[in-house]
Amino acid sequence: MNLAALHKSLLLIALFTVYTAVSQNDKHYPKFNWDKVPVAFHFGKKGDLLTKSEAEFIAERSNFTVLEKAHGFPKYKHSEEAIAADAEVLKNLNPDMKVVFYWNAFLDYNMYKAHEDYQTNSDWWLKTKTGDLDVKNNRIKRYDLSNSEVREWWSDVAEINLKDKNIDGVFFDGLVQVTNPGNKKLWGTEKFEAIQQGLKDLIKETRAKIGNDKLIVYNGIRSTPKRNSENDFPEFTDAIMIEHFGYFNSKTKESMLKDIQEMEKAGKSGKIVVFKTWPENAWLNKAFMTKSEKEKEEISKKHLTFALASFLAGAQKHSYISYNWGYRLGMGSLLWYPEFDKPLGKPLDEMQVDGWILTRNYEHASIWVDLENKKATIDWKIQN
Repeated sequence: MNLAALHKSLLLIALFTVYTAVSQNDKHYPKFNWDKVPVAFHFGKKGDLLTKSEAEFIAERSNFTVLEKAHGFPKYKHSEEAIAADAEVLKNLNPDMKVVFYWNAFLDYNMYKAHEDYQTNSDWWLKTKTGDLDVKNNRIKRYDLSNSEVREWWSDVAEINLKDKNIDGVFFDGLVQVTNPGNKKLWGTEKFEAIQQGLKDLIKETRAKIGNDKLIVYNGIRSTPKRNSENDFPEFTDAIMIEHFGYFNSKTKESMLKDIQEMEKAGKSGKIVVFKTWPENAWLNKAFMTKSEKEKEEISKKHLTFALASFLAGAQKHSYISYNWGYRLGMGSLLWYPEFDKPLGKPLDEMQVDGWILTRNYEHASIWVDLENKKATIDWKIQN
């Protein structure tokens, strides 16, 4: 082992020791309270940056925002530039806001300036066991995370963008795609295992570069029948997204209970949890998307109680709900519901589970959820 490699290994060992000791320290987390429902934003805006009123809306209602890929596109060609610009706006409006930089850990999106470097290194492109390029939708290349050069480049990009004082963390997306056991047939078992280790190394190496005062958020937990997933990356991470509660492949009562229990478990371990839930519709539903904005809003209102009650059944300190029908600003991100402004108060007990019935009490609300029939009630004790 050469001197540089030895130094890097010692640095990672020291970092692991320090980070393990401070991982339950939430000083670098967004400020949290139970006064009202804790809401997180996660979006990219098409066309341009946030308007003044849009930025004020977000900054007044949350301390936690992830800015997605293609934010500001096409006016802003590169996501790095647009995310940095609106991070500054949001932080100026709300200094307590934590703004997180979206950076996919597996897919090469061409709206990043970093894509230009990836394009020039063909040996970084993931290939199948037959030697063909492994691409998503016949166009998006994937990162070969078993290659240390790829990880070095990826973590460098994260480090450079997080040096911006207005950017507080990095959002690792695509992890569920990496860990899908079906990839063994595509890549071969040996390559599959090497990529799984590479993903763990990527998180560790990124932490070494960005330090302990920045957030690592990852997506995520999928409690589906074919892929029961837990907090598979507890080391060096601060936050987890549970992405598809009650929708897509997470509609069964078993999947929904598992999601809620995983939120509870991760929260009790000291992690931030973003609980992404849906109004029984998503941007992929063409019939829904052709409806007027007013119709979409009414449908979302109709389904809010079940989504919100399910979240509150298992929520812990640093848990946040995200409720809309997609990842663009115009997909319900700027809708606000009266329930989000009602006094909530601290939890008075833990979630009680009786078959598929969940109950819990807060200072100012009582929760009842029937997962089997997708019904719920919230008894608000103070009406405002």
